[in-house]
Amino acid sequence: MNLYEQDRIQQIRENKLVEQNGKCAACGKYFKNGEKIELAHILPQRRWILKMYGEAIIHHPMNMRLTHAGDCNARVQMSPNKSELVMKHVQAIEEKIEEEQRC
Repeated sequence: MNLYEQDRIQQIRENKLVEQNGKCAACGKYFKNGEKIELAHILPQRRWILKMYGEAIIHHPMNMRLTHAGDCNARVQMSPNKSELVMKHVQAIEEKIEEEQRC
């Protein structure tokens, strides 16, 4: 991971912490000082899922949530099948990407 990617991930973490009011996206409990916090992907970043939806979707901040390590991380993941819920999630991210590119 290069320095740009590290900075981008740190910025996403900081934004999510504020956006989520310091709480885990899965269990709703506040994060404690020194506790391991993970940036969880709603659509997981497995190789075949990256091929299916592309890196822009999978690594977009709208596809990420801050969680406690372990079980909470797994609880925010969607099954990557082409269900209506997944397709709405992907469409919302695509629309956000288009909006970001216009600015």
